[in-house]
Amino acid sequence: MKNYGMFDIYRKKGYLIEENLLQKNKLHLIKSSIKTLLVKCLKKKDRASKSIDEQLIYLRNSNKSKFGILFDSLQTLTINYKILTSTKVLNKIARILNVDVSSITLTDVALRLDPPIDEKNSLGWHQDSSYFRQNDKGVNGAVLWAPVTYITKEMGWLEFLKDSHKIGSLKTKRNKFLKRDINSKKLQNFKKILKYDLKLGDALIMNMDMVHRSGKNNSKQYRISLIGRYHNMSSNDFNSGLNIYKYTNQKINKETHG
Repeated sequence: MKNYGMFDIYRKKGYLIEENLLQKNKLHLIKSSIKTLLVKCLKKKDRASKSIDEQLIYLRNSNKSKFGILFDSLQTLTINYKILTSTKVLNKIARILNVDVSSITLTDVALRLDPPIDEKNSLGWHQDSSYFRQNDKGVNGAVLWAPVTYITKEMGWLEFLKDSHKIGSLKTKRNKFLKRDINSKKLQNFKKILKYDLKLGDALIMNMDMVHRSGKNNSKQYRISLIGRYHNMSSNDFNSGLNIYKYTNQKINKETHG
């Protein structure tokens, strides 16, 4: 059943903070999967007396190829989808988008691993609607961002510009670094930066047009977060498409996709 109240709040603010939306026991399983992959990618002596964060840092610095395998493997964990498609989550998304659950699609699920003191993979001010075009109007989609482990202020909270979703989708093109950072001149009317201290199980849900960026990780730990993008397929601005599995092994990728 449609609920205009929550949709109206979401449309006006462009975001909602939902406490205890995700299952904590399922989030812990993601960490177990990371441990399993570290056993696979690291020798026993390289794991000894090291925390998960230290092991991830060591692997990334010593063997980028194996770190790539670990990272890519985490993207298709079944538990990611289990978390993002729980009845509680889907009912919340349905209320936010003002549709029935049967009209929601989920794409571009991602598990981010943001290393400490390294901004190579960090994104500047951008909109998800520039990368993900399933809906022409950002209000007809929603991006969910949630911590997988407790993220301290020092580790860098996700930052977004208040009311910036009202700018609409800028459909920013990729630059030479394959990023879609927005020119600061287009954001001069949006000064207030919002960021929230989310606990494990909490989630930030944003309009796809909301301008946001990665916080700086100045800690000694990895910032691990889970992201899912939801879309209203019953709206007239919905653009259908396929999720294509891309293999880490480029030979297999070429053989499969050409």
